[in-house]
Amino acid sequence: MTEITRAKTQEPKERRLKTAVDHVFDPLDPETIRNPGPAYSALAAQCPFYHYKGEEYQFYITSDYKEIRDKILSDNPTWSFKWGDAPMDWEAFSDFGILTDPPFHLEYIAALRRGMTPARMRYYLPEVEAIAEDLVSGLESRADKQGNFHDLFCLPLPARTMCFMLGADQALHADYKRWADELQSLLFNDRNPNAEQTLIAEIQPHFMGLIEARRQLLRDAGIDEPTHEHWGTVLPFDYISLGLVSRVEGRRFNDMELFQICTALLTGGQETTTSLLTNVVWRLLEAPERWERLKAEPHLVENVIEESLRFDPPINSHFRTSLCPVQMHGAELPERSKLMFSMMGANRDPDIFPHPDSFIMDRPLNQVKRHLSFGYGVHFCLGAPIARLEAQVGLRKLVERLPDLRLTGSPERIDSWIYWGQRELPVAWD
Repeated sequence: MTEITRAKTQEPKERRLKTAVDHVFDPLDPETIRNPGPAYSALAAQCPFYHYKGEEYQFYITSDYKEIRDKILSDNPTWSFKWGDAPMDWEAFSDFGILTDPPFHLEYIAALRRGMTPARMRYYLPEVEAIAEDLVSGLESRADKQGNFHDLFCLPLPARTMCFMLGADQALHADYKRWADELQSLLFNDRNPNAEQTLIAEIQPHFMGLIEARRQLLRDAGIDEPTHEHWGTVLPFDYISLGLVSRVEGRRFNDMELFQICTALLTGGQETTTSLLTNVVWRLLEAPERWERLKAEPHLVENVIEESLRFDPPINSHFRTSLCPVQMHGAELPERSKLMFSMMGANRDPDIFPHPDSFIMDRPLNQVKRHLSFGYGVHFCLGAPIARLEAQVGLRKLVERLPDLRLTGSPERIDSWIYWGQRELPVAWD
């Protein structure tokens, strides 16, 4: 039996005066999983701090926008990645650079952000446009003019882009997507050492081969100490090469860290962008007047993408673990408490986003970009620039080339209570 208990609030906001003592909220309930937006919106409005006591997991839940932004995501001495971004304790990724705590995390991300600058986005743009163009041409050439848009467009666009960013053959994009799915499953399910070993045995030789090929380029050029001057000259402009020329804590990345960079990009740059694409296309097509408006006002593409991120965050929630006892809303949380913070709920805060439960296509960018779907502060999503680029390029291509795109049935969401996207999106076009 799942139970939610409400923590006492010392100085409640006006929007918190309604209580939810008699309301049972279960993030694992099938109806909540099927349609999380209304459930998390109600949670945020009625009782933004809960102690969830489920049969499988127990953790605290906060959906308070300012608390998440200003305390959870900014208070690194208290809230740690050390025991995993998952509802269970798992130290397997405690040395996984992108999921570490400062100060190492700051140096790690600073090194990798060189690959996500505006200049890098201009470099990636022609390839992303070419991939999107190729995918749309494939759709136009289909005799049946219908299919699952997840498989036909939303999945291969980020998967092929990730192959390009890592310097791999785009023909491997299906393997890259499968590897990403299996890695994410390991992150959010109970640990299975046999499954881990089998997956790593398949993935590691591939990426170590790519790393060694770039080291051979350096050896052939007689370079023992590569620098950023060799990135894009002797070495290709890809993320593996960036890792080889970068330094962290005054040293080069070791082989395991280079491999982790590859797997971090592999997992972080695919499912979430695929879900962003399925979510925004679904929202536009479920209300045909939205699609018609976007065709008439294509300058709203960026606003629509950001509103989709706010309204339908591809990752519903993240987890942290307290490193010490902490007071929250008058409740004493012991050390090693698991805290789930919900972007889905925080993004529905009416103090930040007027009419939060409405999908507003022209919501001003300076307002809508305050959403927390990419995180905040030191843990702001490394891949946010490329995700935005892919989504904007993809949506513009669809508006231009498939103006008669339409839904032909109900979508089916992905099988996860943490991630939010559609794995079945039946569409047709002329």
